Amino acid sequence: MLWRCPVLCMFLFSMGTSLDVILEPVAKTFTVIAGNPATFYCTVTGGDLKNYQMSWYKKSENNALFLVYKLNNNSTDDPMGNFKGKINISKSQFILDIQKATMKDAGVYYCG
Repeated sequence: MLWRCPVLCMFLFSMGTSLDVILEPVAKTFTVIAGNPATFYCTVTGGDLKNYQMSWYKKSENNALFLVYKLNNNSTDDPMGNFKGKINISKSQFILDIQKATMKDAGVYYCG
């Protein structure tokens, strides 16, 4: 079964007082076969990923955002349910993996 998952990474935030960090999605929409993995990429511009906190959120049906994965330089990259994240410092990317996608994973995801 195929499902389409729009990916939006639109959060802007500041680190310090004068540095703006911009997060942009690599792909906006893609389709995954249920049971297969899905990977989301969010490119970071204007920041140092050595001191980071990566968070991924999913938008619920009532438009609320809920945390699906969180990682920072003081934590391990242990999976949170079906989700696992990592940082690619050389490509300045936050990455979220859904290990085995299901229909309930379909939706809009945000990085921040």
